[in-house]
Amino acid sequence: MKNTLLLQELRDMLRGEHHDDLRAYCRSNTPQVIAGFLEALTAEEIKEVFAIIGRETAALIFHHFEDEVKDALQDILSEQEYSELLYELPDEVQQELIEELPADERKMVESYIDLYEKVDEEEKRKIEADAKKEQQIILYDKDGEILENITIYKSFPDGLRKIGAVEKGCWINVVTPFPEEIEYLVEHFSIPHDFLVSSLDVDERARVEKDDHATLVVVRMPLYDESNKTLLYSTTAVGLILVQDALITVSPRRNLVLEEFLEGEVKHFTTLDRDQFILQILLRTTLLYLLYLKQMNNVAMMIQKRILESSQNTQLAKMLNLEKSLIYFATSLKSNEFMMMRLKRFRLIREEEALEDLWEDLEIEHKQAVEMAQVYSNIMSNMMGAFGSIISNNLNLVMRILTSFTIVLTIPVIFASFYGMNVPNFLEGNRYAFGGIFVLSLAVSGIVIYFFRKRHWL
Repeated sequence: MKNTLLLQELRDMLRGEHHDDLRAYCRSNTPQVIAGFLEALTAEEIKEVFAIIGRETAALIFHHFEDEVKDALQDILSEQEYSELLYELPDEVQQELIEELPADERKMVESYIDLYEKVDEEEKRKIEADAKKEQQIILYDKDGEILENITIYKSFPDGLRKIGAVEKGCWINVVTPFPEEIEYLVEHFSIPHDFLVSSLDVDERARVEKDDHATLVVVRMPLYDESNKTLLYSTTAVGLILVQDALITVSPRRNLVLEEFLEGEVKHFTTLDRDQFILQILLRTTLLYLLYLKQMNNVAMMIQKRILESSQNTQLAKMLNLEKSLIYFATSLKSNEFMMMRLKRFRLIREEEALEDLWEDLEIEHKQAVEMAQVYSNIMSNMMGAFGSIISNNLNLVMRILTSFTIVLTIPVIFASFYGMNVPNFLEGNRYAFGGIFVLSLAVSGIVIYFFRKRHWL
């Protein structure tokens, strides 16, 4: 269904060549949601968007378009461009759309798709050769396709290492998986499809959900995005899926918390103790919240000084974005708090002294983060109100000065108007008339200035 709510914003991004913003937006939500907004554009504009965001993302969005939009796009796309879209779609959908084409066009599209398959096979062989040369491990699904976004790790005495198959006590790290990789996880581990979809939804709330074969723990993690010029600090969802003998982490994008584990920056970390691993992820998440909260507070102090000096709109916009980030943080931390309560109530973490100490550290740090986020958010709201009052007061001062100057300058004009009229005024023949009137108007203006200064209006 067409949604025109963001029509103007999407066109502004196209015309203003804000390609990075457009790519980020098209990956910010599920393809089905994005498709609803893009359908409001013309077919030519959608073609431009697809050229910017890449064929894989474009194909996922195209799959959810209404038939009317698909037909309009088919009319303006060349056989090669249309083939690129179809090639990225699931086989059954691809075949269905190909069968709807005229015979000559169908033959051309099928030849392009065959060509892309050969190119992909060649790329696959090259990846395998490079991996063999560098002694890297590659995972395959049941059809022999390379699983690029799924990596399996396991702790050994000498540290964390990649492994080529699922073993007891391993960690399976999944980042921005393709649809076929999601299907592989669903089939291989008997995970409900909704678990993976929820983990990849950046707006998913923190929660715990149990199933016969798996348990989902969604954690809200802080995110620092340098590419987003308006909202540097935000939050995203990461799914921790507990399956037999392994922990699967599913992320919509790379995040700093899990990177710390991969780079060996977390002490006493081992994949062999899943319960400890989960608590360490939650603790590192909370510590990252604390770090970003302190950074935001420092930024707010700097902006405050600049606002007091200049009162520019750009500084106010930065303060507004910081306030928005703090609201995201406060909401996510509260959501994580409820998730941890459920985690404890379901007894998903075993009870022993070492883990109790970790739980206690986690609860203390989390409580501090919640309080800091709330305090900073309240301070920011009060600061925004105070800055509004300051700007209003500065505007009043400027208007008062301008009004005073206008009154003072009006006095000589009044004298000139009275004595400039073409009627007898008893001074027509006086040689000192001009000088006298000029001095008199200045004297009256001086008296008015003195009066304004006494009343502190100037």
